Amino acid sequence: MPFKWGVLVLFLIVLLTVKVHAFSATSTGVVSLRYQTGRNLSLLNPGIKYPDAGFAAAYLMPQVDVEQGEWFHAALGLYSGELSPRTFSQNSLTLYGVENVNDYFNDTSFIRKAFVNFSPSESTNIYAGERESVGGSRLLFDNYQPSVTFDYDMTDAMDVPLSFEFNAVKVEPYKLYDPSRTSMFYDAELSYNFSLFEYVTVFYSNFEDTDNTLAPLLNNTIYSTLFNRTEYNALVSRYGRIRADRIIACLQQEYASGGPIHSSVSNINWTGITGDRYFGPFEVNMTGILENGSGSINGNNCFDYARPFSRHYNTYGYLADAKLKYHVKDKATIGVFFNLSSGDKTPAQAIIKQGTLNSFIAIFPYNTESSLFFNGGINQNLNTGSISMAGRRGLGDVAYGGIIDVYPVKSIEFTLTPVMIYPEITDKAYGFETDFTFTYIANRYLSLPFEVDYFNPGDFFQGYDISDIYQILFGADIRW
Repeated sequence: MPFKWGVLVLFLIVLLTVKVHAFSATSTGVVSLRYQTGRNLSLLNPGIKYPDAGFAAAYLMPQVDVEQGEWFHAALGLYSGELSPRTFSQNSLTLYGVENVNDYFNDTSFIRKAFVNFSPSESTNIYAGERESVGGSRLLFDNYQPSVTFDYDMTDAMDVPLSFEFNAVKVEPYKLYDPSRTSMFYDAELSYNFSLFEYVTVFYSNFEDTDNTLAPLLNNTIYSTLFNRTEYNALVSRYGRIRADRIIACLQQEYASGGPIHSSVSNINWTGITGDRYFGPFEVNMTGILENGSGSINGNNCFDYARPFSRHYNTYGYLADAKLKYHVKDKATIGVFFNLSSGDKTPAQAIIKQGTLNSFIAIFPYNTESSLFFNGGINQNLNTGSISMAGRRGLGDVAYGGIIDVYPVKSIEFTLTPVMIYPEITDKAYGFETDFTFTYIANRYLSLPFEVDYFNPGDFFQGYDISDIYQILFGADIRW
């Protein structure tokens, strides 16, 4: 029985064992309606057919919660994925990669959440099932996946402001691979809690890739960096234009069509610290992560006339993120941020030929503050459903940006996030991005979001004479 359906059966069994008169049930949900259009969006996701023409889509997310006192809670949440004409197109992926039949994963079922939560004591929580899991830092892992979580808070039990959390997460496989095989993500965290919203957390995370989970991630990294002029010119300089174009054609294929990486077996570790602290109206948030690991990959060496290869590789990477915010009473927040992730000068050759990868690897990274390449925004509550390098670029990222969040009244909020982006390994600019969102909250049931994103790609894309990329989104979120 597939893991997810086993979780659902467990959910139903637990409910049947609880007396009907002893628990309470509530129903909640969201219907998200969206319309999207833009310019040059195919450069961000080449799998999309006619992405700039504009399209409408809907997302349905109902949920039922069952509780018995303070010790038991169960939730069953459904998720439709994108409901639009292009969802079922054979040559199209959604811009946001939400779950549908053409997404990266075998997980095309309707279940988004199916978990139970036991609290045997006030300080202890145990979760089991399909739910949102955050591992170490949201910049490392944040997605809806089957997991088991143990959470123990020593504050009340021992009068010590410490809490401990352990997560074991089953990572959903890439759709082209055998769904019966399983990769696991483990995470252990120890937090010192200054107050309800102030903390420092140290964590250790481990990813056991046993079902080729990293293979499509590495292929995507190779594919994305080849759009960069620096990478393309380096290939032309070394191999000549004709052979360089053949190499790129090989590198851009899916593995099933003779592309670079066919399979992967890996063991990667992350050690990090993250925290949030207030100093009067100032808020400081910092995250630092070191990565190391090793593994084996098999595929076609596109640099050597696509001959088969098998290689052991090592990974070494790092990520740093810092934010300083100033809270203007309860009306606005302004601030600055800095984001850094390590990269390689030539990611394709680092992966296939050199055997050492310095590009920081993140499993389901989630970055809404800096919004690198339109991440987050009004669709941030929808499942990303994808695995990617941090920032999606093997050359690494250095980002300097600003944060402006204004909420003059309860019904209105708008945010502006400008950012300059550079590759970590050169001094040439990727470009400038700014993301603007506006939300009008009509009442507790209805909100109307609007978003405009603009990206001047600078030196990022080779072979394209473009000056800017932008997208416009708007819609409605209906809650009950």
